[in-house]
Formats: sequence, structure tokens, C-alpha cells
Amino acid sequence: QGRASEAKLFTDMGYPKGGKGKGWSAKGKSDGKGKKGAGGKSSSGKGKSSGDKWVAVKPTVLVTGASGFVATNVVRRLLAAGYKVRGTVRSVDPSNNKVLMLKRMFPMLELFEADLLAGEESFAKAVEGCKYVMHTASPFKLSVNDVQKDLIDPALKGTEAVIKAAAKAGVTRVVVTSSVAAVGPEVDWYQAPDSSKVFDESDWNLGDAPTDSVRGYRVSKVKAEQKAWELSKELGISVVCVNPSFVIGPMLSSRTDGESVGFIKGQLDGAMKEKAANGNLKGFPKGVVDVRDVSLAHVAAMEKDEADGKRFLLTSESVYTNAKLGKLLSERYKAYPLPVESQEAEIGPKFNTSRAKEILGFDPRPVQVSLNDMAAAAIRLGIVERKFVRKAATEFGEVSDLRPDSRGVYLLGKVVSVDAPVEQRGGEISEVVIGDASGMVTLLLAADEVKAVGGVGDIVEIRNAAVKMVKGFIRLFVGKWGKISKH
Repeated sequence: QGRASEAKLFTDMGYPKGGKGKGWSAKGKSDGKGKKGAGGKSSSGKGKSSGDKWVAVKPTVLVTGASGFVATNVVRRLLAAGYKVRGTVRSVDPSNNKVLMLKRMFPMLELFEADLLAGEESFAKAVEGCKYVMHTASPFKLSVNDVQKDLIDPALKGTEAVIKAAAKAGVTRVVVTSSVAAVGPEVDWYQAPDSSKVFDESDWNLGDAPTDSVRGYRVSKVKAEQKAWELSKELGISVVCVNPSFVIGPMLSSRTDGESVGFIKGQLDGAMKEKAANGNLKGFPKGVVDVRDVSLAHVAAMEKDEADGKRFLLTSESVYTNAKLGKLLSERYKAYPLPVESQEAEIGPKFNTSRAKEILGFDPRPVQVSLNDMAAAAIRLGIVERKFVRKAATEFGEVSDLRPDSRGVYLLGKVVSVDAPVEQRGGEISEVVIGDASGMVTLLLAADEVKAVGGVGDIVEIRNAAVKMVKGFIRLFVGKWGKISKH
């Protein structure tokens, strides 16, 4: 059964099912005893199984800026769909943390070194033999020292370099990750918002000037997308632009240097709540979109013929303040100091995403689901501390209340005896007897729990323990969900 699953995996990734026949190689040659591969230098071709059934081999896709939040999800989606995937990073040094992270997550990913500011030759080797390019690499920083140098130049020159290299290499289509910032509204719109206005792909944000980091980022996305459309017409290459709003959802790595990860960290670690308390949690409501839905839309934009020459808005149709997002998170993450009030504006833009829904099949998941999954990933990856809400005991029970199926037991008792530890499966266990005015009960405690007990005569508190029957006798366990401590 395991071998069958493995064979299916290789088939799903585009390899022939087995036997002699044609397989994939970089120059279209067979790795086995089949005929010469089709397509010359193309990375796409056909495979022939032992049953004389042809199996299409999916082509190669280049993802620029492969270590980014959106990019890693796009890489995962492409690999799962059976494409061969390449990625660019600024350095392929094997000791580089980003390289280590990518190789650990995606062993099949082939990495190339490239620089957004180094011109089209920097991407020539990476793009050779690719059918598609996903250009996700572009700086997303809302606080920089030099707007032109740190934001506009990399976005504009990088887009130009990638599309020119792609056109020269014979790439079929380039999907550019643009932004809702290129659609609108401009920052000054929020000073006198038009609540009747609904933004769609026909809108362009031409009103912002690069006077600060926030406006500079928005200008960088406008200029980069304009350059993409200009080169598409000039070079005759198919271009599709996807324009996501603020991207949320579960991250795949523990990197904390991105704006999206900084958002969820600030929500959960109390930074935003502290800013609100000091009167400094300001800003405007924003649309949000799940990174998983964004990656699906990238692949659809690459594959669907009818997407050619179009831009696609990917966002929630309503907008959210940080405080509103904090309230959604607070329903599940009650142990965290989330912001539920702020000094943010309440009125924001509306969006129409019907084009993405009709052509790309864009079906955004509920915002609360995205937030909860993002928070869970941040906790699992160690980006924020794991916390629990301690159940408050209005009063302690009595030993005489215990039953064979008792759960959530709260007791206050005196230590009567502490036996020597006995080695059992899973570690050393000690029997500790405590009692109150109603009776006595035996606890089975691990070594670290025994230390919390103290000694005979001490009063201990037991919270959220559970009864287990051992050889017909009631025994009390604390476990990882309970707690025992001195009173």
C-alpha cells in the first residue's frame, strides 16, 4: 500500500507510472530506454507508461523571491500540483537561514541567485527552460530610510528585469504579484471618504506621492505594475497581475521580518494593545485576504487562458481595523492581550472581486478562519508564546466528592505521605496521599509534580485533575492540562 501511494505521488507530480519509456530531463532526453524527449530545451514533455498510456509532464515554473510569505505558499501549491519549481533568492549560500528554510520545506525546489537591481542578466539562468514565471519578489516594508532606494527602485527595476529575461527565454506567461495599493484608494481618500465608491480592477491609485514609507510603498506597486503592462505590449509576452490586499493566514516558516507576520505577532504579544492604550494605534481599515487563497489565484492566473492581459483584485469585500481583527481573534485566543479598541478610522473602501471569482475561481475563506489559523501557526512555530487561560475555581471540592469518572477536579488538601518513585513506562511515578476533612485520596505524580508538592504536612492545591481507575481504586492524575502547587 505504501509503494502504491508512492507511485501515485510520482505520477501526480508528472513522472511516468513505471516501466520503460520517456522521462523528464533538463534537455528533453530520456533518463531511461525510451525515445528522445519532445520539446528540445523545454522542461515539459510527455511520458510513456508500461501500458502505452501517455502521461503529460508539467512544465517548469520560476518563483522569484521564493522565501517570501506569499511565495512559499505559491511554491507549495505548484509542487503539489506536479510542476517542477525553481526559486530565486538573493544568496544561495547553504548557511543562509532563508536557504536552509526553503530546502527543509521543499527538497525538490531548485534555487538560483538573483538580484532585483542587477538587471535581466541576473535572472537569465534561473528563467532558462521555464514556461511560466511567478514574479512575487518586491519589497513590502512600511518603514524605510530611503523610499526611492528601498522601495521604488527594487520594485520597478526588478519587474523590468524579470519580464525582459522571461521574454528573451521564451516564457509563455508572467504572473506579477501587484497589490490593492495599485488599485486604490489613495491615502488622502480617507480624509473625505466616498462611501458609495466601490473599487475594482478598472481603478488605479494615481494620487499618492512618495512622501513617506506608506505612500512610497503604494507608489512602488503602481509603477511596477505599469511597467509590467508596458513591457507586455512592447515584448509581446503574456502578463497577468494579481492585486491582493493585506495578506493574512498561516505562515510556513518562523521568519518574523515580514509585515504580515509582524501583524499577528503584534496582535498576540500585546504590542498593539499597548499602542492603543497610549493613543497610538491609528490608521485606516483595510481589506484582508488569506495567503492560501492568494496562492490558488496565482496558479489559476498562470493556467487559465482567459486570464491573459487582466488584473485581478483579491480581497475581502469589506474592510477591518486592527481592533476589529483583534475582537475576532479574542473569541478563541482569550489568553492573549489583544487590541479591541483603537484610534483607527472606521470608514474604509469597498471592493468588487467578481472578476477574480468568475475567471480564477476565487472563493475567499472567512476572515475569522484565516485569523485563527494564522494565530495557531504563530504559536506552533514559536513566533509568540503559548498561553492558556487558567480556569478559576470558585471553591475547592472535597475528596468525598470524587467519582470514577470525575474530571476537572479541584482539591485543597494536606500531604499525608510521599512514597519513593517507581520506574514505569514513561518515567518515574510516585504515590502521594493527600487528605481533607472528608477523606483521603492517592495521587500518581511524575517527578516534576512531586517537587511541587513539598513534604508531609504541606497544604497543596490541585487544579483541573482527573480520576483514573487503577486496579479498582480511584487514583488522581494531574497531567499536562492540570496543575499542582503549594497553597
